[in-house]
Amino acid sequence: MTKQVRLRGLVTALTVVCVLLMSGMMGSPMAAAATGDGSASDANILYVGRWDKTDASVYRSYWPGAYFRVNFTGTTVQLRLAGAANLYVSIDGRGDVYYPGASGTINLTPAPLAAGVHTLRVASRSESDVLQFQGLILSSGATTQAPAVRSKRLEFIGDSITAGCCALSQGALHDYAWLVGEALNADHTQIAYSGICLQDGVACFAPNNIGMSNQYFKLQTVQYPSSPMWDFTRYQADAVVINLGTNDNTRGISDAALQSTYTTFLQNVRAQHPNAVIFALRTFGGFKVAPTLAAVNARISAGDTKLYYVDTSGWVTPGTSDFSDDLHPSESGHVKIAKLLAPFIAKTARWEAPFSDDFNDGNANGWSVYGGSWAVSGNQLTVAAHPGAKAIPVGVLFSNGTLDADITIGTAGNAGLMFRASRLETGTDAYQGYFAGFEQGQVFLGKADNNWTTIASAAAALAANTAHHVRVVAVGSTLRVYVDDMVTPRITVTDTSYASGTIGVRTYQAAARFDNVTARAFSRFEASLRGYFLRHQNGRGRIDQFLSPAEDAEWRIVPGLANASALSLESVAFPGYFLRHANGELWLAQNDGSALFKADATWWRRPGQANASLSSFESFNFPGSYIRHRNSLLYSEPLSTDLDRSDATFRE
Repeated sequence: MTKQVRLRGLVTALTVVCVLLMSGMMGSPMAAAATGDGSASDANILYVGRWDKTDASVYRSYWPGAYFRVNFTGTTVQLRLAGAANLYVSIDGRGDVYYPGASGTINLTPAPLAAGVHTLRVASRSESDVLQFQGLILSSGATTQAPAVRSKRLEFIGDSITAGCCALSQGALHDYAWLVGEALNADHTQIAYSGICLQDGVACFAPNNIGMSNQYFKLQTVQYPSSPMWDFTRYQADAVVINLGTNDNTRGISDAALQSTYTTFLQNVRAQHPNAVIFALRTFGGFKVAPTLAAVNARISAGDTKLYYVDTSGWVTPGTSDFSDDLHPSESGHVKIAKLLAPFIAKTARWEAPFSDDFNDGNANGWSVYGGSWAVSGNQLTVAAHPGAKAIPVGVLFSNGTLDADITIGTAGNAGLMFRASRLETGTDAYQGYFAGFEQGQVFLGKADNNWTTIASAAAALAANTAHHVRVVAVGSTLRVYVDDMVTPRITVTDTSYASGTIGVRTYQAAARFDNVTARAFSRFEASLRGYFLRHQNGRGRIDQFLSPAEDAEWRIVPGLANASALSLESVAFPGYFLRHANGELWLAQNDGSALFKADATWWRRPGQANASLSSFESFNFPGSYIRHRNSLLYSEPLSTDLDRSDATFRE
């Protein structure tokens, strides 16, 4: 049995312990915590990001998209604020409700909720909104509970584009940063301010001449020049995303000055986030590309092994509907960016680890449930009939890949697999993402966003009380669903709604059993040049930072066409096409079935020629020749120098 992800089990007590520990990391005054009463210092409330907790009666946050999460019992909840702010509130995962200029006591449930446990998330709209939280007022006898733990934390650093400024209907909550965090089921912060430059000491477009190279390390925004320093031990991110340079370009900061400042800034960010993966984005408008890339390369050369430049070329196009003006992406532009950036982060940070659980150990440790009565019985995960029970392995991320399970249901209801799912709550369709399932008479694929939309269905005679093998293969916008027959998909559709998220199992009014749940991402190979990946483009094999579409840099590792003990690399984007050598060059070509093609497309995996812990690929029919890159193109050649061996070494 394999469980690569073991973050928490089904026991509520473990969840509470995890959240209490996390709250301590974020600076909750544990000694003063009144757990369960909804006060600002209630340890059940999960504060995300930079919160000023020096006053135990009022917690304050100053940055756009700042939020807290908590669960509560009872049927009503009210919010108490010490000052006015524009807020968005989501209860039970439903759409955000806007409270402009909210102040004092705000009734969040004018229509009482059903009795039970509910979720609450309160977020600020922009950097102009200081969220001054005094506590919650709950119905009689009700208490707060710890919210579900998210396994990752993201921090975004930027200007107005990252703050959600300009033509976005929900401000920071419709910004690419917020969308990426939610897609990856991560908690997230937006340390961003409209008009700010990276360069310090320059009269940019913000209220003063303080640059993000200075203010990032403070508790408050540039509206507070005397802000105290931020204690980074209270919030350690797993990944940091930087998008700066647009305003520096407009203000005429020289490339040399920006490169120097950016290099130092990356060094200082690394000092505060020693274990995070850091991503420096090419600005979406294509400004200050050269100094940004040079700064990243300088830090990589200095030994930063967790730093990546993200080439966003072609993600969005200025002058089109992707932008609301000359500088700011539109709502649809932010969605495009998020759908590309979320899987890039997950894959590059290696968060899309393989997952497998056959439940033979008799438990479901590492799984989290949303509704329903779940148990492990007979080495299977079981659930009683319920109107929308969900279970997910916490921390598993999935964008492109293959998802499998053996599923048994009776004569009523349906069951199946969720994928690319996020924002999960308790409720029938309380999540965003896809669901592939079956019931008596049909296989179907649909999507949820707190409501249900069927995408496609197909008639199928499937026996009740019999295990059926369900497989989902997701490649970009192409989604395939297989049931029992793993050769011919029952459903093949194109849909672009969701690009990344978690996996899970779900039922609707069905008693069900699940077994052998596995998720496998496709392989990606990073070259010795950090941030460059093996891909095909117009048929030619190459390495590149530009990974759009992402599927062109993803591969199925299959048994070697000429020798099953070796391997072949099949394109994810073009099934049946393999990476082969021809006259020493590497090309993507369709398998023609010939012995020559099979030999040319077969490789031996060897220990990395420059690093034995990595991989190199030796030609099957030309021993001594290896896949290597030269001037960004791929060749199959003998190796003689240290540079040759480095260029022939890849990290999977």
